[in-house]
Amino acid sequence: MRKSGWILLCLLLVSVSIAQEGEIVDRVIAVVDDEIILESEVLQIVRDIVLGNQGQYQNESQVQALREEVLNELINQKILLSIASQDTMIVVEEREVDRTLDQRVDQMVRQVGSIEQLESYFGKPIRQIRREFRKQVHDNLMVEKIRAKKLAGVSVSKPEVEKFYDKNLDDLPKIPERVRISHILIPVEPTETAQERAKAKADSLFQELLQGKELESLAIEYSDDRASGAKGGLLGTTERGELLPEYEEVAFALEEGETSSPILSRFGYHIIRLNWRRGEKINTNHILISLNPSSTDEQRAVEQIRDLRERILDGETFAEVAKENSHDDETAPKGGDLGWFDLPTMPKEFKIVVKDLKVGDVSEPFKTSLGIHIIKLTDHATSRTTDLYKDWERISRMAANQKQERIYKEWVADLRNEVFVEIFAQR
Repeated sequence: MRKSGWILLCLLLVSVSIAQEGEIVDRVIAVVDDEIILESEVLQIVRDIVLGNQGQYQNESQVQALREEVLNELINQKILLSIASQDTMIVVEEREVDRTLDQRVDQMVRQVGSIEQLESYFGKPIRQIRREFRKQVHDNLMVEKIRAKKLAGVSVSKPEVEKFYDKNLDDLPKIPERVRISHILIPVEPTETAQERAKAKADSLFQELLQGKELESLAIEYSDDRASGAKGGLLGTTERGELLPEYEEVAFALEEGETSSPILSRFGYHIIRLNWRRGEKINTNHILISLNPSSTDEQRAVEQIRDLRERILDGETFAEVAKENSHDDETAPKGGDLGWFDLPTMPKEFKIVVKDLKVGDVSEPFKTSLGIHIIKLTDHATSRTTDLYKDWERISRMAANQKQERIYKEWVADLRNEVFVEIFAQR
């Protein structure tokens, strides 16, 4: 971890009392009706926010202000959770929690560089990090749903949009420089040798399972699906149609408690254990051994896309070549069209390439996690001031967001007046 990350972590830990033996002494810092808020809850969320915004919180006063903001939001959350729990229409399913938790943990891992660095940052194993974040994720989803229900009917009229524009004209941000691009994607696919190597490793792990090893321990150590591997290979509860067809074909055919021999999908070889089945729902664990392409596989994809680029430069249209050859199933039928992007916020790999192109240019091949691409710059718009009619959709969204935020804050303030809230001094 970068040095600044450790400095920020130390700032956070200043706010927690440390006993002489070195143990963290937790305490109640707020009461909402009959619910309590612990200092550890606030600290955990503050850590999470600082981790995702390391350049923003650089001194103790900024972290302290964040603590107070987090505490205030936790109080609001406790109030809204109370309402949501009484609403029979507000339901958060386990698979929603699993999916959101996986995304959150994956994001944190990307931010710090690896699972090991994340464990070092929090000072606890990944399983414990997931366990402690799970309730927070569940509660956030409940609050999101009750908020969405409250604001579902909120919209803005034409006069409201015009009024918002007139009132905020001087403060509206400029429309950023924008580009429209098309692309062709050729994935880096492993050779037969790579497939044989992955199959051999999966077969070896399956033999260990037959000899009595636990799937959970092998998944933690060997699975290339790191999100599920960190929790012993648990994919949780899913419905038919949510997973890969070849995975589901095997999983739904297993007996409860049975483990499959390795099966192949486009991601690699899976060893699947069916924990239980209820109609069209299953609960499974798995181990994934990925098909890792070699440098030779990558070079083959680069050469293939270079040939396609030459065909375009020799006179074939980019759109027709994309329709016939691109492996992006969503954009290929549209001639590879990816649409418009605000240049400052477009994906980094694309931004680096497109900044040197002129309208009509076709890039050299470049690599992303999806494979090898070439892109064509089909249109370009310079930065300009916001225009009511040209940017009506964008301004309408801003006006609607402002109105929804105002209604939400008024609603929470009214609820807060009806609930007992006591905040204790923070150290």
